[in-house]
Amino acid sequence: MKLAVLFIHGVEVDDPGLYDTATRLLREQFVEHTGARAEDALAIETVNWAACLEGAEQRLLAANYPERMDGYWRRLHEGIHAVNQGHESALLPLAFHLMRPAAGGPGTPHYPGLRWLLVNFIGDAIAYQLNPADRDVYTSIHQKVAEALGRLRAKAGDTAPLCVIAHSLGSVIASNYFYDLQQQRLGRDLIEDSVRQAQGPSPLERGETLSRLFTLGNPMALWSLRYAHAALDRPLTVPDTALATHHPGLGGEWVNFHDADDILAWPLAPLSDAYRAQVKDVSVRVGGPLVSWTPLVHPFYWSDAGVMGPIGQSLAHAWARLRRASEKAA
Repeated sequence: MKLAVLFIHGVEVDDPGLYDTATRLLREQFVEHTGARAEDALAIETVNWAACLEGAEQRLLAANYPERMDGYWRRLHEGIHAVNQGHESALLPLAFHLMRPAAGGPGTPHYPGLRWLLVNFIGDAIAYQLNPADRDVYTSIHQKVAEALGRLRAKAGDTAPLCVIAHSLGSVIASNYFYDLQQQRLGRDLIEDSVRQAQGPSPLERGETLSRLFTLGNPMALWSLRYAHAALDRPLTVPDTALATHHPGLGGEWVNFHDADDILAWPLAPLSDAYRAQVKDVSVRVGGPLVSWTPLVHPFYWSDAGVMGPIGQSLAHAWARLRRASEKAA
């Protein structure tokens, strides 16, 4: 049996190469700690939910800027792609393009690059907020998670232990998605019909095999402001309580990696005693010499060996336990 690994990105442009560096580093670190071939031990799937908002974001920009801006938007997208690959040097030309002051004639909004950044990044966070009157964005993103879990089940099997690696807003999405699954088993139906229809019946797809959750650059503490008068005493349970039924003794953990220079990332323990008991906050220093001392570190968790190394080691421990249990059962 393989470990099932699910990546969930945060605020992003639609970048097919987003996970390339992260998955490479994870495989390398896993092999270093186990000696096993990563392709034999890890089934990896990604949730590319940025496409859910790409059309609306493009329409907003197109309504305010002339068609001749298409090449400019493309250069910005290429700059973000390079940053996603871990290239810090790409920040300099990207910053130059972002600071372009004017775009067209009178009445055209100035600083199109910074507005593009806001639309594609802050816009993602705004759009994801649950709106009782229109749940389309929230549910379409959760459908993407359900579909990715279905692909992962096909690769790893119905009861494969599930390990989730989520960055930035992806941390909030992961917490919401699996929390809803856990609450459903307790009799609280929080899941929209369209999401439920996309969910498969296997234990993996139902979140029952959730063993490990790694949140990177997690802004969840900011989301707590929505519940100023509510006790934050019911965090997502990791490992899932049903995991022991499928894999006795495997256990798991929720590790929250945060860089002190990343103004979007927060530790979770200060939220409440319940979070303090559930989550292990780990302070890390990500990025290289250009950004490691600045708030610009936020995109670089994926490409940092100091983050992916401990994750690879945790998966290696899980794999060793899983293999011993399999050998014992045989």
